Amino acid sequence: MKFSKATDYALHALLYLIMHNADTQRVPVQELASSLDVSATYLSKVLTRLVKANYITASSGAKGGYQLRKNWEAITIYDIVVAIDGEQTLFEDSFDHGEGCKIQALMQEAENNLLHSLKSKSLKDLT
Repeated sequence: MKFSKATDYALHALLYLIMHNADTQRVPVQELASSLDVSATYLSKVLTRLVKANYITASSGAKGGYQLRKNWEAITIYDIVVAIDGEQTLFEDSFDHGEGCKIQALMQEAENNLLHSLKSKSLKDLT
């Protein structure tokens, strides 16, 4: 599992929304981009993925912006990573040694531990 710049932006944008009560009010993309010192265009693309995954809502217009959905506290960090980057594996064994390959077993164990950790932490843990 590789974490992209987009995932980093998504997590930081969500933290900003959490810290600025965006469960009750909308935050414009320009405000988010300015606070993170990133491109509003790129951030909009990232946030669109979160909207499609139903983790945040978006509205347009003069009072538009992004808002956390109800029950945002239950969304896991893993959910965000998958919404942005999809499901990936950290390690690809170049050799077909089967289940007896000790290197593959070690790497799979490490990845399983990482996945467990990401699945056990929610956005609530960022507060």
